[in-house]
Amino acid sequence: MNFKAAVVQVTSTARVSNNLTKCRQFVEEASKAGAKVVGLPENFSFMGSEAEKQNLLGQIEEETYFFLKETASELGIYLLGGGFPTKAPSGKVYNTAVIIGPNGEEVFRYHKAHLFDAVVGDGFPYKESNHTESGEAVPSVVQTEYGKISSAICYDLRFPELFRALSKEGVDLCFLPAAFTVPTGEAHWHVLLRARAIENLMYVLAPGQTGTHDPHGKRKTFGHSLIISPWGEILAELDSDEGFAIATIEMEKLSEIRKTLPSLQHRRF
Repeated sequence: MNFKAAVVQVTSTARVSNNLTKCRQFVEEASKAGAKVVGLPENFSFMGSEAEKQNLLGQIEEETYFFLKETASELGIYLLGGGFPTKAPSGKVYNTAVIIGPNGEEVFRYHKAHLFDAVVGDGFPYKESNHTESGEAVPSVVQTEYGKISSAICYDLRFPELFRALSKEGVDLCFLPAAFTVPTGEAHWHVLLRARAIENLMYVLAPGQTGTHDPHGKRKTFGHSLIISPWGEILAELDSDEGFAIATIEMEKLSEIRKTLPSLQHRRF
């Protein structure tokens, strides 16, 4: 079976309604181009300061979830919301990815496990754990008519054991929504994504944020949203512009690669 999948790339800001309007436009365009599975990036509905996030948290969570359910059901697609803030019991937030099915039902929910506390040389401080709670659990796997689907989020990409856990569950298509920094993106984005696809024999779809996100020009992201085959081929890629990339997912090709190069069956550790 073959089907089309797409990744959306946007420059989100602190204005929720504007972000969701833009996302709806690109998801609709991807659907009209034939995509049955579509992914939105991390922070697609809100990308602002922590103070703004706390003040708007209820609005962000409510409006984002309604948007995902309405859009997926109206277009009849599987839609990944690749990361938005939801309330955590600790008083912090979770960075939450949700997949909504074509009937408008939630089929997947994951709270980002690995939190980005790093200094990367772009002048912007990253201490995600100050305000965000780790989900601590491996993502679940959802069985669909388009194969087994799951998702990690952004910094999770650097932890191959998470993806190996998903491969053991037979995941065919894994999303990696992100808001990658420019320095780390230039050095690591393509090679890490291709490695995760190759070593786990799965399609990897990586919708990303792009451009400058605040009026002071401090927060910038890398873009280059990708769709990668289990052979490591880049099937579709955006540069730094907003929009969507679409590619054909070939399940027979996936099965053939797993049969002719059965490396996952040869593990010793």
